[in-house]
Amino acid sequence: MKRHWAFAALLLAGCGQGENASNGEGGGAGAALDQLAISKGLLPDPRNRSLAGRFETSSELGTDKFCAVAENDDGYRMGFLAVFGPESKCEGQGSAKLEGDSVVINLTGKESCSFTASYDGIVLRFPGSVPEGCTAYCSRNASMSGTRYYFVDPGDEAAKRTLGRDIEKLCD
Repeated sequence: MKRHWAFAALLLAGCGQGENASNGEGGGAGAALDQLAISKGLLPDPRNRSLAGRFETSSELGTDKFCAVAENDDGYRMGFLAVFGPESKCEGQGSAKLEGDSVVINLTGKESCSFTASYDGIVLRFPGSVPEGCTAYCSRNASMSGTRYYFVDPGDEAAKRTLGRDIEKLCD
């Protein structure tokens, strides 16, 4: 409940700053509110976005996981697990490259699988359709298409602790 009050207070504070922003100082009330949310840590700063860390999404079927370990300026070693029950899953490892709001993912080890996901600093979203070769990373009746992963723990060390099913450590 405290979070809701804090968020409401932040919204009201941003409204008060809207007058200054709408007269040409900073791009409008929306930009001022976004900047305030970034400064309070409620939104990620798009200028300092990183993919390094652990991402998860939980459902009644299990926990989907994604992790990324920084290798160079924009390149990462990555792994993921999308679960669809106790025996049904997609799982793989490869590389990722952060390009603004997009992440180019290349899976390695089986068939060729490369696609572009979207990333807003909080949620990583795989596209609704992935290339045919990506099915090699999934069990029967499973697909990584349209899966999403929420950023839960930043940094390389958090990523290295992410466990898979067939792959013991997804980002080792």
